[in-house]
Amino acid sequence: MDFYLRCNSLKCRAQLKERAVVTTCSHIFCLQCASDLGLSHPTSAERRCPACQTILVNPDDAVATILNPSEDYKTSVLSGLDPNTIMECAGRALLFWTYQTTQEIFYQEFLGKTLTEKYANLNTQMDKVIHNANSEISALQARLSDMQTTQDQLRKKNQDLVDMYREKCNRFTQITNLYNLLKSRAMKSQMQTAASDSVHRTLSSLVPPAPRTTATPAHAAPSGHSMFPQTPIHRYPVDHAGVEQLHRHQRSGTGSSSRGGARAKRKAAEEDAATMPPPAALRRGTLGDRDRHRACFLYP
Repeated sequence: MDFYLRCNSLKCRAQLKERAVVTTCSHIFCLQCASDLGLSHPTSAERRCPACQTILVNPDDAVATILNPSEDYKTSVLSGLDPNTIMECAGRALLFWTYQTTQEIFYQEFLGKTLTEKYANLNTQMDKVIHNANSEISALQARLSDMQTTQDQLRKKNQDLVDMYREKCNRFTQITNLYNLLKSRAMKSQMQTAASDSVHRTLSSLVPPAPRTTATPAHAAPSGHSMFPQTPIHRYPVDHAGVEQLHRHQRSGTGSSSRGGARAKRKAAEEDAATMPPPAALRRGTLGDRDRHRACFLYP
């Protein structure tokens, strides 16, 4: 596994594979960050390292280097130098590499620690959320159980009320039927009583009073008049109030009172026919022998 150095700018942290700018304070930057931070082209009188703010006075304090040199460059870069200089350059290069790897390790450890703490905080928060959710779920389950129990009780109570209402309706229907039966019987009895009273009063008013009989000698009858006694016109008094009362009961009564009134009318007509006086011609004596014979046959 190849290890690549990274730009020491915390905002960049890009991997460096081909070219980079190195400083004498053992820091390395990519070309873009070196140009933006003023290492390649300083904007002020003095240059400072963006990582440690070290003043870079000499021109060789920040130089661009090739990170992937060719074989010819490797051959010629240290050629002509004495062994001490070569060893010194190699030692300083190794120290630079060791420093960068150590800083990278520290950075990764710091990042791992930060992420671990963040994970621990998130884990704690998640545990709290889970605990609160479990508590709320338990509370909701208990509430749901109570509501189901209450629903069962209300359903049972509703069923009891339905049964009571049905029983009340049945009893009310029975009482209503009994009331209607008693009412019809009472009205029938009252109408029968009223019809009987009306018929009795009507019949009482239609009965004629006893006639007064006077002895009349046979020779006292004048010639040319009928041998039958004359019947006075007002012999049969009629109670108009009773008749009107009868008609009123006939209009307002039921079938029983109507039948009673009809029977009373037929009886009164029969009595009138039985007691009807002879025609006026018989009283005047103007009938012929044949008509008189018929009158004598009808009125013996």
